[in-house]
Amino acid sequence: MIGLCNTGNFDVKILKNIYAIVVTYNGIEWIEKCLTSLVNSKLLPKIIVIDNGSTDFTLTFIKEKYKNVQLIASKINLGFGQANNLGLKIAIDNNCDYAFLLNQDAWLENENTLLNLVNAFETNPKLGILSPLHLNGAGNGLDIYFANYLKQSQISNLNLAEILNQKQTATIINSPFVNAAAWLISAACIKKIGGFDPVFFHYGEDRNYAQRAIYYGFDIGIYTHAKIFHDREQRITSTPSSPILNLKKDWVNELNLFCDIHQKNYKTLIYKRMARNFLMLFFYLLKGNKGAINYHYHMLKNIFFNLDKIERSRKISLNIHYMAHL
Repeated sequence: MIGLCNTGNFDVKILKNIYAIVVTYNGIEWIEKCLTSLVNSKLLPKIIVIDNGSTDFTLTFIKEKYKNVQLIASKINLGFGQANNLGLKIAIDNNCDYAFLLNQDAWLENENTLLNLVNAFETNPKLGILSPLHLNGAGNGLDIYFANYLKQSQISNLNLAEILNQKQTATIINSPFVNAAAWLISAACIKKIGGFDPVFFHYGEDRNYAQRAIYYGFDIGIYTHAKIFHDREQRITSTPSSPILNLKKDWVNELNLFCDIHQKNYKTLIYKRMARNFLMLFFYLLKGNKGAINYHYHMLKNIFFNLDKIERSRKISLNIHYMAHL
């Protein structure tokens, strides 16, 4: 597939084999926008959809409307990472140059978005992952979480308003992390560090992947002249906080710390966390605080029953071989 594009100050001929991977689960509300934006892309990717056992009309709709999409229907929910791994393996087995991960509730801004991302990637050999800017579903501002990731990047040196309006020269912003709602990953990166770690079921797997990418010398970038829409703001703001939700979030954060291969003294960290939770459990037992007792009990339980998985995760990540974690 050949494309010609002038993005910023460079002009690149593209002869690339690109696979777009979309994981679906009851995504009928967004899937038409998502897949149509890929189908209409000037740089047309081969599209793979992995469905995680949808119970709405997502599967039927894709089968009827998108005949050229490779559809894999899982009978069970594999989670985000393991479902994407199925697509990544197909892409690598078919000699892809890039894999483009796109959330079911996200879509490309226009027909040039993917082309511009690939052009930008081609100018920076250190990149392993490149993301566009993530707008909210209405397109009138940044996605809430994405805005927080930008604050951790080099954005402080740039004018955000000008970036959003594309009034300045196209720029790749280096960042330690950007969520995987729209990731362009090079085949070199996939072959070096493999797929998503199955120790993470849903949430945290993209942060772990970013940690591994950086560990093995790849850069993570955000390209300012490409955008996607990510329609999740209403769900984020309308979801009330709860003890169960807080426990899940905190556990994902803890698991990320334990599995981060930058963390050399991870066993000491685990023992400290276990000791702290045990002491807090004992303290709240004396106080009779049922909510706190439940929290620290389940944190202890999560750590204890995942010790072998954490050890295996780190061993695989530190002894990389072709298609690790896949």
